[in-house]
Amino acid sequence: MDLLPLFTKYGYFALLPLAMIEGPILSLAVGFLVHQGFFSFLPAFFVLMLGDFLPDSFYYYLGYKGNQKNFLEKYGSKFKLISGNIATIKKLWYDHSRKTMFFSKLASGLAPALLVSAGLVRMPYRSFIFLALIVTSIQYSVLMIIGYYLGQTYEMASKYIESAGILIAAGIIILIIAYIAVQKYAKKQIEQMEIEENLQK
Repeated sequence: MDLLPLFTKYGYFALLPLAMIEGPILSLAVGFLVHQGFFSFLPAFFVLMLGDFLPDSFYYYLGYKGNQKNFLEKYGSKFKLISGNIATIKKLWYDHSRKTMFFSKLASGLAPALLVSAGLVRMPYRSFIFLALIVTSIQYSVLMIIGYYLGQTYEMASKYIESAGILIAAGIIILIIAYIAVQKYAKKQIEQMEIEENLQK
């Protein structure tokens, strides 16, 4: 799907729904487009942040209004952390909130369940969203800056190399692979935290 016509027509309004679906990958592309003149850095950054804030708040309140027993029965078989017990989850969010949030936001496929669990254990919303926004702001800033310099590299290389687009595409693929590796690492860290908490009981 070619998103450039969509961005050209709707501008920042087109970013919000996409950011709510896959913000990290989008932020890399947006950084590239900032250099190409489609967006300004700060407005695009704040739209991406809003696109992350809304789903995070939704997941939190989904857990806050949810039933702990039903949640554990539904997700317990899919994720070791949740298959333990609610006391372990609560201890992670209350005693290791920064580390738990950091790895939760990076862990591919696990973030929704972990963010819901923060609501389940009644972690204060202000603390939850404050940590979420800090992690997201760092994550998106880094990815947008990388995307921006990819745009700069493309512009410079295109003057001398006909296949500059291929080189940039290869660079993006490498970055995506690296990002996936980080997500897998985050997942392992969450599981290790759960093991350590259970050993302390």
